Amino acid sequence: MAEPYCLAMVLCDAVHRDQGNGKCYLLGTFSTFHAQSFPAESKFCIYYAVTDGIGPTKFRLRVVDSALGSEANEIFFIETEPVMIQSPLVVLETVASIGLKFESQGVYHCELYANDKPLMSRRLLVATLPTVGDEGLKNG
Repeated sequence: MAEPYCLAMVLCDAVHRDQGNGKCYLLGTFSTFHAQSFPAESKFCIYYAVTDGIGPTKFRLRVVDSALGSEANEIFFIETEPVMIQSPLVVLETVASIGLKFESQGVYHCELYANDKPLMSRRLLVATLPTVGDEGLKNG
């Protein structure tokens, strides 16, 4: 059986799928989430495209806090019903809407699995919102 392969996994504010041509438009891509204070609520999307699979495939997305031990690090989890992939030539494009609360700043990871096998992981830096006087924001 063919093993699924992740072509892309992108964190973004929203995804628009054009009804006419089926194309996905990713809006507001990012790799860092800024908050004024913690805990901080966040809503975003994870777009992922997978190919090379065949047969029934169950996808799982989770967000983990990299600073916590492996037993307590999961802060978000979503799993699909099995999707029947008809051919390894198919590119399956999917969007998951995420809503969660970050208790503190730090390094988090968004992880994608197919049938319990890891496909891809994306780092998400969660940080305090920089102020105007912070380094890198000065004019000149």
